[in-house]
Parts: sequence; structure tokens; C-alpha cells
Amino acid sequence: MDFNLVNLKITVRTANPALLSLRLLGQGSGLATACRNVACKRPTVACGHCPEHDGCAWYVLFGQGLSADPAALRRHQKPPLPFAFSFPLLDEADSSAQTFECGLVVVGRAIACLELLLEGFSALLEDDHSVETGEIIRVDSLDYQGERRLLGNGTHFDHPENLAVLSADGLLESRPWGCSRLTLRLHTPLRLTVEGRYSTSFEFSRFVRTLMRRISSLAYYYGGCELDSDFSDLSRQAVAIASDDACFSYGIPPGMGGKLAGILGNGDFSGDFSGLMPFLVLGTFVHAGKGASYGMGRYTISPV
Repeated sequence: MDFNLVNLKITVRTANPALLSLRLLGQGSGLATACRNVACKRPTVACGHCPEHDGCAWYVLFGQGLSADPAALRRHQKPPLPFAFSFPLLDEADSSAQTFECGLVVVGRAIACLELLLEGFSALLEDDHSVETGEIIRVDSLDYQGERRLLGNGTHFDHPENLAVLSADGLLESRPWGCSRLTLRLHTPLRLTVEGRYSTSFEFSRFVRTLMRRISSLAYYYGGCELDSDFSDLSRQAVAIASDDACFSYGIPPGMGGKLAGILGNGDFSGDFSGLMPFLVLGTFVHAGKGASYGMGRYTISPV
């Protein structure tokens, strides 16, 4: 797989980490509006008619422009947003802390718009109309081993040379390709649609097909490459994966509103993961399902 991403850790200072983290999870259009307020020089002009449309960083991040190639449009349809935030689900025992960490992964050509994304996120944190506010005090870039490199204190990059741009191939090199059994754990609610409704049960093959669509679309629209995978064969592999010990349920995590309901839990699965592993691994960076860009559908995998 030939596309790049950056993996950041953002340290946020706030009086109530639990409350702020819940406000940010699944925030939807709030970030897009905040970024547009920061970047847009013609706020009264519709994006599609703006003369500065081609060089606009906001449009790269949020425009979701469709492909002009009919065949590619049939394959990939509407592109996903080229980033994924991660927010911790903190219980009330953590409210005494003064900081918390969130993650941010940005893909392909959207990496050039990283500072705008952070400035918009900072504005969203400082929104004084919200129940809880915060401020960014540190941003670190993670390398392949997860080691941190300081980019800056706040949204300004004092050390831009520390930005680690990671290739998808590099991220996959050290993964457990020979693994025949793995544990998958959902850390934030997963929302997958089936015939226009949210699925209330976890099905491994449906989950993997969602990942394949998301990652191949990210690669095409933001990485400029078409994946050469045989998706029909991979779908058959996914169907053959067995569930050994699954404990998933549909509901609302404590303290969260009904709009954030989804599937949570964990399970052990066994079978041939060799062709599926690239999508499973990259999905741990970009998440899965509706609201993935804003922290929903975050999961981890580990070999059993």
C-alpha cells in the first residue's frame, strides 16, 4: 500500500478532562466550521464557486470532492475525511487531572494542511459557548516505534523537522503476518449501517468490508493510488474468519448521549488473516464506521 500518514499526540489542558473528552467525541460539523472560520478569506461565497477553491486547505480537508472518473466514482463513491481524531473515554475518577491526550492521524496530501487542522481544533477547544473548554499545550509526532518527537508547545510548529511522515508499507512491516488468532477490542462506539439503519450486532466480515472501503478510498483520494487487492477474494476470507469468544453489545457508554450509541466490546477471532491484516492494521489508525474521523469506531488488535 502506497500512501503516507502522520500520527500525532496532542496534550490538552482543561479543568474537566472527562467532560471535554465527551464533548469532542463525535463532534461532527463543529471542527469544519472552526477551520473554515480560521482559513476562509471569502466566507460569503459558496465553496464550489470560490475563485480560490483550487489552493484552499479547508477544501482539501473537508471538501470531499468527487472523482471525475466514473469508474473510480463507482468504486469509491464519496471520499471520507482525510483525518481521524482519537479521544479517551474518561470516567469521573479522572476529572481531577488537569490534562488529557488525544490522537490525530492525517493522511496523504492533507498532511500539508495539518496546521490549519490544529488551529481549527484549538478554536473548537476554546469555544466559550461550550460547557467545558481547553487549550493545546503540546503536540508530538510519533515515529514507527511510537517514540515521540516534539513539534511544538501549542499549535505553532517550533520543530517542523520532527514531523515523522510514515508510509503505509512501513507501518505494516513489523506486524504479525503469521497470526492465526487475534483479539479485537472496540474502545469507542462503532456505528455501521445496514440498509439505512445502524447495526446492533458485530459481524467480522461486515466490519472488514467497511475497513476495505474506507482505506481504499483514502488511498485513492488522498494518496493518489489505487490498491491492487482482490476485494472479492478478501471478502470471502473475511466470511471464513471464525468467532471464538465474542462479547459485543449495542448501547450507550456511561455519560454519553444517545447520538453516540454504537457497538462496544471485544472478541477473539481465528482464521487466515494474511490478506486482511493490512486493512486491520491501518484501520487502527483511521478507525471504522460513521463518525470515524471524530473518534468513533476506534479499535485495537493484538495476536492471541
